[in-house]
Amino acid sequence: MNTTLFFGLLIFLGATSIWLGRRASKGQKSNDDYFLMGRKLGLFALIMTLLATQIGGGALMGASEEAYAQGWGVLFYPLGMVLGLLVLGLGYGAKLRKLNLTTVPEIFEKIYRSRSLRQAAALLSIASLYLILIGQAIAARKFFISIGFDGNLLFIGFWLVLVLYTVMGGLKAVVTTDIMQTFFILIAFGIAVFASFTAGPISEPSVPFTSSTRTPWFTWLALPLLYMLIEQDMGQRCFAAKKPRTVTIAAITAACALLIVSLVPIYFGRKAGALGIAIPEGSSVLITAIRALTNPTVATFVICAILMAIVSTADSLLCSISSNIACDFTLTRKSVFISQATTFLVGMSTLALSFLFDNVVMMLMFSYELAVSLLLVPVTMAVWTKKPNKRSAAVAMILGLASFALCKVWTPPLPKELLTLACAFGGFAISELTLSKEKQTI
Repeated sequence: MNTTLFFGLLIFLGATSIWLGRRASKGQKSNDDYFLMGRKLGLFALIMTLLATQIGGGALMGASEEAYAQGWGVLFYPLGMVLGLLVLGLGYGAKLRKLNLTTVPEIFEKIYRSRSLRQAAALLSIASLYLILIGQAIAARKFFISIGFDGNLLFIGFWLVLVLYTVMGGLKAVVTTDIMQTFFILIAFGIAVFASFTAGPISEPSVPFTSSTRTPWFTWLALPLLYMLIEQDMGQRCFAAKKPRTVTIAAITAACALLIVSLVPIYFGRKAGALGIAIPEGSSVLITAIRALTNPTVATFVICAILMAIVSTADSLLCSISSNIACDFTLTRKSVFISQATTFLVGMSTLALSFLFDNVVMMLMFSYELAVSLLLVPVTMAVWTKKPNKRSAAVAMILGLASFALCKVWTPPLPKELLTLACAFGGFAISELTLSKEKQTI
């Protein structure tokens, strides 16, 4: 890696992000401006921010590691995110926009007429997103260590820049920096793929690849897809769009782009495995492969691109958590300043907690599964059905929680996610049928 180039790029990208955040802060008079850009998010910006939100550093490095060990079958790893964007584009995102919401949990108050359910859903959303944000901070800290910077000063400075521009400009700052970050990632990856062609064609590995029966294909595919339908950061972008049609076109375009971009880390992981490139213990497969297959200058650009991928996910999560706090509870509903202070406190607490934990993979999976188990059925039924009842929503959440807990102590003969959702949906459907019969007898 070219250290001088690395610091030059890092300083340039950080300074540009602060400048964009300051520009975005002008003219913000309400939380609707701060969290939803006044509902004026256009097509191109929406495409880029949807893409940036899903190109996470963990997903990039995780996909390359799985491809190194298991081959091209690891396409299931990013396919869940691609399918989630397609579902948004094929009508779900447009329906969310038509509801004219500020947060996903607001569905429980606007559709089900229950503020208590809204606040319960908001608490669950905040907890889930917060754990993922801590994971992004830990990924960033480990990333600096993996490229040779063992001290924490660089990581702390990096995180402070991220928090600062998000605090200043809210969603508009996140979206404008997403555009810059996405362009940088696409250019860096394109250069890396082109440079790697000089390393020669991919040869067959000496040991034939055999699929592991323990590979969680269904989980890889289902959880990202389903979580995307209820997570606040994706909902926030749908609510901020100018029109429902804007969401439809943007989500489908972003899905196609994400599928192409996802091939890059899989390609490098597969090529490293096929060529027998040794991966030092604790090192990233993606970074090791790019260092071996390209040159120091290209590797430096890709290393910065991976950092940008972490940033593009982290700032989105930070803004989404703050919007849940500000809009789903009365404490910060009216004041932009208090919302900015909330964003700052969330960001700084994440920084502190990132030093207390080392591996949060199990925590992240727990938060994904719990949120999907409790929220997916009532949220999607509110979007797709007419006048669902709050009792049905409560029943679905209770049964989702019960089946989620049961699957933690008992291994079902079918995917646990499928069983949990079947129980939640069954409870919702039975409750709706019972209520319908009760109305008929009156």
